[in-house]
Amino acid sequence: MQRLTLFVILAIASIGASAQGVGVKNYIQQVAAGWTTDAKKALPDLLIDAPDDPGVMFLHAALIDDAKKAAPMLERIVEAYPKSEWADDALARLVVMSATKNETDRARKYFATMRDQYSQSDLLPLAYDVMRSTVGAPAPSEKVTLTPVSAKKPDLTESPKAALAKPYTIVLRSFTGKMAAEAFADEMKKKRMPAKMGPDATSKRFIVRVGDYATEAEAQREVEYVRSVCKCKATIEKR
Repeated sequence: MQRLTLFVILAIASIGASAQGVGVKNYIQQVAAGWTTDAKKALPDLLIDAPDDPGVMFLHAALIDDAKKAAPMLERIVEAYPKSEWADDALARLVVMSATKNETDRARKYFATMRDQYSQSDLLPLAYDVMRSTVGAPAPSEKVTLTPVSAKKPDLTESPKAALAKPYTIVLRSFTGKMAAEAFADEMKKKRMPAKMGPDATSKRFIVRVGDYATEAEAQREVEYVRSVCKCKATIEKR
């Protein structure tokens, strides 16, 4: 009960920071209160209009039930937008998510980073209470540098030779016409996603893919980011 109460308080307290858009702030407030319908309807347009806005990324992460999929988005806010009003919010969420799952090392690293880089954050005392009631807070003298696993945008480019050793890829969409597939691939490239178009070996359709991965797990870590950019039901494929 104590862990749940702390998590709810932390979620609602994080709304205190001013968002870049009032609409985003309102949606985050609704999600913190348990109402997600309006936010889920608005998210696709927000991702199209401002995919790199930290507030939009924070909202996107808040709407994902799977903590493992939400964590890379929160880490990216901390890494790419450390001066954003949402950076300490993202770290606080990461502390709560890790601590309540008894991921001691990760929780202590996140908390130490938050304590060192955002010592004036209103969320720090709440994060400390979560740590103290779960895995234990690191001592003030303990210095830990957080290296996010997937905070930066994934590098989705690969040389042809390297791709041979990496049989997994992410399929964005398939098309019956080559021109439509090329247009979609060009659209993705404008969003800084190096998509590749090619004919499907088992059909007459044209497939738009991105990325080359050695294992399915590697592709899985990036598929949510790809989906957020392409606004499509991207899937993992083994070639």
